[in-house]
Amino acid sequence: MIEKPGVPLGQRIVLTIQNAVLEGRLPLGSLLPGSRTLADLFGVNRRTITRALEELLAQGWIETRPNCGTYLVNELPSGIKGAPPATPPPEPRVGFDVPSVLQSISTYEDGVLLLGDGAPDPRLAPVELLAKAYQRALRRDGSRLLDDRDPLGTPLLRESVAAWMLDRHGLRIGPDQVLITRGSRGALALLGSALFRPGSLVAVEDPGNRGAWDILRQNANLELRPVPVDAQGLVPEALEALLAKERVHLLLLTPRHHFPTTATLPAERKAAILELAARYRVAIIEDDYDGEYHYEALRPEILLTMDKTGQVIHIGSLSRMLAPGLKLGFIVLPSPLVPFMARVKRSRQEQSDPVLEWAVADLIRDGDLGRHLRKTRKIYQTRRDHLVGRLRECLGAHLDVQAPSGGTGLWLRVKPPVDAQALVRAARKAGLVLYPPSHFFMGKAESCFRMGFAQADEAELDEAVRRLGTAVNRCLPPD
Repeated sequence: MIEKPGVPLGQRIVLTIQNAVLEGRLPLGSLLPGSRTLADLFGVNRRTITRALEELLAQGWIETRPNCGTYLVNELPSGIKGAPPATPPPEPRVGFDVPSVLQSISTYEDGVLLLGDGAPDPRLAPVELLAKAYQRALRRDGSRLLDDRDPLGTPLLRESVAAWMLDRHGLRIGPDQVLITRGSRGALALLGSALFRPGSLVAVEDPGNRGAWDILRQNANLELRPVPVDAQGLVPEALEALLAKERVHLLLLTPRHHFPTTATLPAERKAAILELAARYRVAIIEDDYDGEYHYEALRPEILLTMDKTGQVIHIGSLSRMLAPGLKLGFIVLPSPLVPFMARVKRSRQEQSDPVLEWAVADLIRDGDLGRHLRKTRKIYQTRRDHLVGRLRECLGAHLDVQAPSGGTGLWLRVKPPVDAQALVRAARKAGLVLYPPSHFFMGKAESCFRMGFAQADEAELDEAVRRLGTAVNRCLPPD
């Protein structure tokens, strides 16, 4: 970042971005990373980034496109001299990580298909239902809600989540055991930093969720220890070997639909893991990743239903059920932890939109959330079947394609002689963004990658298969 004594931080960010454009390191017309990513890159809060973007917008350097994001303009504002050079300079000239910014931009260019993780499709979000519920909230109790500063979450939503857990899982919990958070990642950051000292050891699934790993490392300063995962999820014997060797304080687990492999942890493994956690006094954070998207008649239960010793802290995501952009999650705590976590949550003064919380509570109580889930579950199952069929038909000689019982993505194993890492690079050049195997593995990466199906319709999935086929052909050795 440009250093100018006496110049406010937001203005220095504006100048840094403008200089990067003028020097050709940020191409005109490019999509800027999101405010959260920019805040991380500059080491500031999102409010500062928002003010800087507003200033750039006012000066004519950027433009916002509905449902697409924020872009640099195609031409420099009038009166600005200088044009970007044809090639970027060999070395960055500012103090932030320019290559990572450029990588983020290249990931979100127009026409690129983003199927690297498997996110719910925001186009299916119940926008009208949410809008009506939001309006009802404002009409009924708007003045109180707009003054609601309870960081634990709106009482009505906490009551609704408790009722949801009873209806879906047969769990009787009190609303006081529920904390509302800024998405599941916000929940993980809160728990990691509040309950564990810096340097504490965390057992994590390998392969696993790198985003969650980064939160535990960066937000909570915890150290991670990998535990292998096979076709049935985390291997209890490997966990036991780790617990016998080192003092582990926490296990992060995605038992219903493991990320990224989609494996469902069977009941006997759940019981074994719970027994180990109780014996070694290890807390378990159960991240119910895509838990509500299951496509078989027998739905796997959450780990919390089997917990008799108070080992499990459950994280759920309302955003993934409704719309990813809502950033609304919840934590279900063991009763003895409630007073402490309530104090921590209040001290941080973190709260999402209380009117939105009321509106989502309304959708839960009226059954709209359940109906929306049934609708999207059918759509995602159709998309899963379509992608599995197309991949087997077109690329079955090069990919091992298994249909997962749930979740929003496929875990694909690449057959020799194609190299998975090279395939992902070639796919990106063909306009299909996937994550390389190294993204998911803490140790040596296997020849696998994840391909989402939920966020794309059938036509988009067909195009994704075509682009992946182009990438495969580029990776095959010459005859």
